[in-house]
Amino acid sequence: MAAGRRALLATGAATALAARGAASEAWPARPLRIVVPFAPGGIVDVLARLLADRMGRGLGQPLVVETRPGAGGNIGTALVARARGDAHTLLVGSSGPLSVSPITERNLGYDPFNDLTPIILLAATPLVLVVPAGSPHRDVAGLVAAMRGGPEAMFPTPGLGSPQLLASEAFRQRAGFPAAPVHFSGSAPVVTAMLGGQMQWCFENLVLVLPHLREGRLRALAVTSRERAALLPAVPTMEEAGVPGFEAGGWYGLLAPAGVPPEVVSRLHAEAAAALREPEMARRIAEMGSPDVTGTPEAFRALIAAETAKWRSVLLAGGGEGAAPR
Repeated sequence: MAAGRRALLATGAATALAARGAASEAWPARPLRIVVPFAPGGIVDVLARLLADRMGRGLGQPLVVETRPGAGGNIGTALVARARGDAHTLLVGSSGPLSVSPITERNLGYDPFNDLTPIILLAATPLVLVVPAGSPHRDVAGLVAAMRGGPEAMFPTPGLGSPQLLASEAFRQRAGFPAAPVHFSGSAPVVTAMLGGQMQWCFENLVLVLPHLREGRLRALAVTSRERAALLPAVPTMEEAGVPGFEAGGWYGLLAPAGVPPEVVSRLHAEAAAALREPEMARRIAEMGSPDVTGTPEAFRALIAAETAKWRSVLLAGGGEGAAPR
């Protein structure tokens, strides 16, 4: 009886292992979902839909885009973070929920480093330092000189935790002039205030302000990327304009929940990288103002860590504007 029981147990164990192996080999066994933690129509949503179409072909399963907006992207990000080990759930995450919210939110409900697995960086969009068309300031040095010599200025932002606020605060600190933020309900009202001359300067998304720059309604002083932007080749970088080492902007990447098998991460990375190399997708990403930023999962993880450390220093140096106590 004992020998028979041992044989039965051995057979059962072998069957379970075989079934587990077959299940692993069969991945993906059903459609995958890509969670977009923002409202439809934005950069994150566009990237997710472009990626879903192309990756679905390579994986042999459709990728369904699911929008879960709210709390600056934190709700959708937390949803994926809680799906530990689920190899059929993905996230197109961004700099706000991944590198800023951990600093600004006391009870975030997820840890980007322990609850999510970076797969690949998809795009990085620079900001542009702009002034109204009627402004006397023609370059960054002139703007800084005026700000240092005048009363405390106000600068607009789309809200707490936004790349625009962080870039503005870093600029103010580096240039050494007094300024305070005015938080609007998004980028559209910020641009409206700039066009109306109610605000003297701001950092905004390159693609958003590009039409106004081309029409001469706003003037670009510098871009926040490391290299000059292909869409604004005549505009200097902040470093070229006299602010050494200045780099800021939004970035977007593909992630999975923690606990997803390494072989699945490798496959997802390969399929996403292949999708990004397709000419049409590469063109669409370039139209967003992004250079080619494709890299390894390890490089993406390092970026999240570096950005978190950088912006924590900026917020704390600024008196903790938007930073949650630790």
